[in-house]
Amino acid sequence: MTESSTTDAESSTELESRYGARRRSASPKSQRWMIIGALILALGAMVYFTVGNAVGQITHNDVGYTIISDTEATVDFEVSKDQDVTVQCMIHVLDNSYAVVGARVITIGPHEGSEPGDRSEYYRTELRTESRGVTGVVDSCWDIE
Repeated sequence: MTESSTTDAESSTELESRYGARRRSASPKSQRWMIIGALILALGAMVYFTVGNAVGQITHNDVGYTIISDTEATVDFEVSKDQDVTVQCMIHVLDNSYAVVGARVITIGPHEGSEPGDRSEYYRTELRTESRGVTGVVDSCWDIE
């Protein structure tokens, strides 16, 4: 053994006794399996959150409105829900200061269909107003069962 290799071995032993032995890194095969496992878990989580959030969820979107007169308006909207669920939605007509000048709760019962695309349907409702409105919106929808 040469003097430099003896010195390297002594310094390595001294460092190990002071700081502990060097960590071994995972083999390339183990790293590959860890990456594959992480990807499978990520894919599973994505499917769970995508499908799990759609089932049983009630959503609504404003489609349009028509101010017919100072005392009447119609609101068009879309509701997405499970086909066998009955929901109620609060519809508002607002004036230019965002005050509610008309309100109505409508009940939407079960409907036909079994495909995921059958969850959404469009509705139109008429509302009486206290004064002239400037917009019509769906405030909220909830399950009544």
